Amino acid sequence: MNKLTEGKSFSKSGRYGRRLTVVFMAVIVGILVGALLTEILAFILPTGVVKTFFMKEIGFGMDPIHIDLALFELTFGFTLHFNFIAVVAIALTVYYFKWWL
Repeated sequence: MNKLTEGKSFSKSGRYGRRLTVVFMAVIVGILVGALLTEILAFILPTGVVKTFFMKEIGFGMDPIHIDLALFELTFGFTLHFNFIAVVAIALTVYYFKWWL
């Protein structure tokens, strides 16, 4: 054993689990910040090339599935929309959160 780790128990799964949690939280915060900045810039920017560039979205997911039963109707679907601002916000948030890794 190393003198620095002597007497201490380090679990690899605990350390990696913490890293995964921090990265997951950073992505979630980045998505929220990106969505907020997108809405603010959509309101502020005048119509033109710059607004078109920042507001252009790429979406992917699955189409909604409708299940109609006698008593109720269920709809399942999942779609993600990304734009330039959201990607930059996610990258900056992950870069900021790396200090907690």
